[in-house]
Amino acid sequence: MGKGGQQANKNGHLDLNEPIPQLWNNDEDAIDDILGDEDPAHTDPEDEDYFPNRRSKPSKKRVKRHTPQQIQELMAAYEQCTHPDPEAMQALGTMIGLAPKLVKFWFQNRRSQVKKKDQQEQNQQFQQANASLKAENRSLRKAILTQTCVTCCGKTLPFNPLLEKQQLLTKNARLKDEFLRAFAIHSKIIRDSAFTQPAPWISSSSSSEADREALLRHAETSMEQFLVLATKGEPMWLPAADGGEMLNHVEYRAKFSPALFRLRPEGFAVEATRDTAMVWGSAAELVVIFMDMARWSETFPGVVASVVAGDVVSTGSFADGQIQLMNAEMWVQSPRVPNRTVNILRYSKLVAERQWAVMDVSVDGIFGQEVLPAYLPARYMGCRLLPSGCLLEDMSNGYCKVTWIVHAEYDETTMPTVFKPLFLNGKALGACRWLTSLQRQREYATALHSSLYPGNNNTAAEAAGMLKLAQQMMASFYATVSGPIAQSQATISINDWFGSIGTGVERFDVAVRMVTWEKAGSSVAGEPASWFLSATTTLWLPGTPPERVFDYLRNEQRRGEWDFVHTNGAVVEEMSSVSMGYLAGNVTSILSSNKTDGTNDRTLILQEARTDASGSLVVYTPIGEEAMDAAMGGGDGASDFPTPSGFAILPDGRGKACHAPSPAPSTSSSAPVLRNDTGGSLVTMAYQVLLPGPLPDTAAGAFDDVGKLMCHVMEKIKNAVEAEIVLPA
Repeated sequence: MGKGGQQANKNGHLDLNEPIPQLWNNDEDAIDDILGDEDPAHTDPEDEDYFPNRRSKPSKKRVKRHTPQQIQELMAAYEQCTHPDPEAMQALGTMIGLAPKLVKFWFQNRRSQVKKKDQQEQNQQFQQANASLKAENRSLRKAILTQTCVTCCGKTLPFNPLLEKQQLLTKNARLKDEFLRAFAIHSKIIRDSAFTQPAPWISSSSSSEADREALLRHAETSMEQFLVLATKGEPMWLPAADGGEMLNHVEYRAKFSPALFRLRPEGFAVEATRDTAMVWGSAAELVVIFMDMARWSETFPGVVASVVAGDVVSTGSFADGQIQLMNAEMWVQSPRVPNRTVNILRYSKLVAERQWAVMDVSVDGIFGQEVLPAYLPARYMGCRLLPSGCLLEDMSNGYCKVTWIVHAEYDETTMPTVFKPLFLNGKALGACRWLTSLQRQREYATALHSSLYPGNNNTAAEAAGMLKLAQQMMASFYATVSGPIAQSQATISINDWFGSIGTGVERFDVAVRMVTWEKAGSSVAGEPASWFLSATTTLWLPGTPPERVFDYLRNEQRRGEWDFVHTNGAVVEEMSSVSMGYLAGNVTSILSSNKTDGTNDRTLILQEARTDASGSLVVYTPIGEEAMDAAMGGGDGASDFPTPSGFAILPDGRGKACHAPSPAPSTSSSAPVLRNDTGGSLVTMAYQVLLPGPLPDTAAGAFDDVGKLMCHVMEKIKNAVEAEIVLPA
């Protein structure tokens, strides 16, 4: 009666002066659970087997033990399924001679026992971890109080952070003053002649035999290193998190001597990436394009800003062994990033049958030149190119396997912080950017001569006219959004406009670069000149994948949400299109809205959308229907071509990219379909308009109107793509 009496006392009267005995014996309960306690009571509200309306009987529990055979069958059934359905419990009870209700209670008790045991083990682990953290905390506190080193237990030196900081600030100010004075003296001496005289190797006169021999040795040594890098796998190259490969600098330094290219200059960062893909065409055909400076520049319009050919050091035979000196300027589609300029030699070589190598390497230092002259304008980024280029191998199906390498050292101090990850992972000017640009341009060449691509609802002549017009539009857009602008002409004016939009936590700032220039050939005697306004801004959308922004901007059904200048919020229809490649998103199209201006000549919208792993573009311009018909008919539709507007969407370099597989044998780069939440977007918007009157009379008002318009558009994009944060880049 002892246990029953205690239970009755609990339910009846509780004597506060009498010590409460332990009402429940854990070991006994565990045995009862296994052997078959009939009491189905569960009092834990978080237990899935808890029944709140069922109360334990105050009377003494009646325990009915199950036989060992029944327990064995129940345990075997529990191992197979911890939550059997009523039919299974009915069958099990029939087999072992128990009522379904008793089988149900046994499973409930067993689950409770397992859950309780797991909680006890977890609690014990937490207690052990807590004790370990407390011990570590005590040792650290003791080390702080006694001023001892945690590692060696020796005495630490006294430290005064305020004094140390003051000394560093004083030294920094002194060094900065010395640098500015030296820079001023140096610039005064060389500024007048720095850019008026060509570099020694760019001269039309023949180089000395000694210089030629030095260049040949430099080219051969660099080609040897390039071929090793192009053919080696791990551990020389390691897979990158977002695709492609990154150079293992430890293996590189162990394999190659740094004496060939000197030490890396102070403030320079290293970018070393490799990527491989299939490209339409033969290796010999691509080599001819790469060794022709004009065709090379046309093949990479979004990467190459300008190129100047220098001396031909070696002619070779059909490009085999040809060495060409050149100066190249490269850009990224954002006004915030300085252009990269390099002085290089290009060396093409037939490595094996049906295999070619085209290698670039800087020649800075060969003629006593410095890597980064002090007079280099702020709009340029100093860069030194180590052996880089592409290895081309012909395939049997009309395609070429291209392995691209970019190994560069560049002045990181001239770059905005938000763009640094983009450069380090190769999406800005690395292997991925060059290779995807080559693939896209080859697809463009294919589309120009083919009517087999999906979405091409035009004749071959109409498609060619549309693509050529779009090519002119894209060239103008690249020049608008890529790199800083030098105020070298009196007709160019550069101003900054600052604004913001939104309220509270949704508010974000926008900085817009306003550039005005006089329209060519607009000056007529007695009439004011016509002026164009080009406004560009770059915003950072952390955590917003670039493809989400791209899909929204190219959606015709939602275009009226942001492009009310050309659509007035009306519905946009696609009248004609030419797809460039097998992947959706790369298309040139003609759009028409219901917006009218009261004339017979409708205003259409010519738009080109491009996307690959390195970024996306949505570029458009209004054009009259008659001009478009003339262009598609083979005429010149760009005689009075409006300046384009649009968006450049780059990954911020902080997230992984997953790309859709291309249909075999695909020549296209994989379109980005998913990135993790850490990957964001760098969105550059450009808007260009012809000012309605003379510049002094309209500039101030136009700046404000265009700035507010761009703020409104960026707010629409932010809301549409559900971006949590928008920051100026």
